[in-house]
Amino acid sequence: MLQPHPHPHATEVDLRSPAELTRQRTRLLASAAGALLLGLGTAACSVQERNYEIPSALCGTVVSPDLTTPLLPPGDTFSTTVSDRVEGVKRCLVSVDGEQVLALSTEWWKKGTSLRKAALVIPNVDPDDTETQDGRYLYSDTGAVGKVACSEPRKADGDLFVAARVDEPGKPDEAAMKKLIAAYAEAVGKSGECT
Repeated sequence: MLQPHPHPHATEVDLRSPAELTRQRTRLLASAAGALLLGLGTAACSVQERNYEIPSALCGTVVSPDLTTPLLPPGDTFSTTVSDRVEGVKRCLVSVDGEQVLALSTEWWKKGTSLRKAALVIPNVDPDDTETQDGRYLYSDTGAVGKVACSEPRKADGDLFVAARVDEPGKPDEAAMKKLIAAYAEAVGKSGECT
């Protein structure tokens, strides 16, 4: 019996199962998509810059631009808005290109309130966050709360707290948040909000 000769251009038959082929295609597509996104992300990051100036006072309170710079994203425009709709709470909302990225606030609480109790209701702060050795501040990479040392508080039955939080697309940074909350508490302590 004559054996058929294989055609000189015949290819080998792929003996892998359909499931194996699907997994291989999925891995290849995921790798290609990841490489594309990485390339686009690198291109986008390299183009974006900070084209705005940060003022030396935010909503009337002196805050060095060096303290807020690490927490702010690139962009073109910078603005602040004061919100004081809640009694005893004053917020300074910082926006870049129209998006809120940072919020600073002063809040009067009942005298004797602890940092950890305040942290229960302040956004981006948790009672289990890092506490400074002097017990005046709690902070994380996205938020912080601190107690203000008022020599003569204008509310004798209250304690003044300050809080800060980073909102998307702000930049989380624990060391920067710690420095910011301490400086902000000190500045508020010298302001009319305290006395």
